[in-house]
Amino acid sequence: MKDPRSFNPFDLAEAHDMWDVAAELRREAPVVHLTNGFVFAGRYEPARQVLLDSETFMAKGGFRADGRYVPMEDRNIGELDPPEHGPIRQLARSGAGGPGVAESLRPFVRQHAERLLDSLMENGGGDLITGFGLALTNLVIAQLLGVPLEHSPRLARWTEEVVSANTTGGPKDSAGGRAESFPEFIEYVDGLIRARLSADDAAHDAITRIVQSGIEDADLPIPIIRMILVNLLLGGTATTRDTIGNLLHELIVRPELHERLRSDRGRVPAAVEESLRLAPPVLFLLRTTAKETALAGVSLAAGERVLVAIASANRDVQAYPAPDTFSLDRVDPLPHLSFGHGAHLCVGAALSRMEVQEALDVFLDRIAPGELALAADFELAHVPVPFLFGPQSVDVLLTKEKPNVR
Repeated sequence: MKDPRSFNPFDLAEAHDMWDVAAELRREAPVVHLTNGFVFAGRYEPARQVLLDSETFMAKGGFRADGRYVPMEDRNIGELDPPEHGPIRQLARSGAGGPGVAESLRPFVRQHAERLLDSLMENGGGDLITGFGLALTNLVIAQLLGVPLEHSPRLARWTEEVVSANTTGGPKDSAGGRAESFPEFIEYVDGLIRARLSADDAAHDAITRIVQSGIEDADLPIPIIRMILVNLLLGGTATTRDTIGNLLHELIVRPELHERLRSDRGRVPAAVEESLRLAPPVLFLLRTTAKETALAGVSLAAGERVLVAIASANRDVQAYPAPDTFSLDRVDPLPHLSFGHGAHLCVGAALSRMEVQEALDVFLDRIAPGELALAADFELAHVPVPFLFGPQSVDVLLTKEKPNVR
């Protein structure tokens, strides 16, 4: 193994195969200076501390290796610091709607999960990502935003393009930003906003909730509403799709886990949390020190870039016994960091959890252990974005004979 301290989170292959390197770094120290200038916070407690202290560890610069500046309307909410972050996040929370809206969408999620999975199985198999996980999450986000459901494939294509450009220095970071790089997408979103702004009757959707909330009773400019909606779109599709893909792949390769969950549905929430812990859809977050400070006894200068290694912290033996084991029997485990922590906790966490739970429950209803097998030519490959972690595809086939199971 090469020197773990040379780990590069922006290298696709290294990021997606970082487990042994992360374990070595955790054994070395809670916080390690890497040779490329990043600071690796790989244990649970220092990672949690960084996420909690947003004044010392700023979100400025986001996922960009060089921390370059981009205009407000092109940023992720996770890249915002006070004073902008609080009001914008509150608007995003209004749009996402919290646990109440998530619960109101549960019947919708189940109905479409059943339809999509039945269709895939009637064809003898297919890709559980494009045909099930991605299709489902895009339908849900379309419903949340009040977008015609037939537009969800178009939204899926656009969001995939934007996500793939988000951390790779792609077209999103051009001088004209997203409006120049993705004009069709931006015009579509702006059209949705203009329609809500001019509507006589208030619709019960995320766009209307954001427009009606406003900031200190002032009118919101369209670019800021757009920024919030794009964040909901990206966060509501890619990461939930990846969680569904990670979990279903785990069940297919581990039929004993599939069997246990099928016979004990009360373990479904635990399975979702354990999948999120072991295979977080966002592997890392980046923070920048606002001043000289210390973290786990390590001195940090102002301006240092701290790599909050969520995927590593979630496997810290000091936080989780047998941390590399997928266990349904953990008793009151510490909350994993896969949805972030503190002021930047994911506003769509309740919706995402509900979607994954329903997708898993429908899968367990309809698929018996051993009834699906990975296609003979399938090779697991992850989405081509260093910070994201989920299978690009999970190609499956129905087995010839259904096993006798409960």
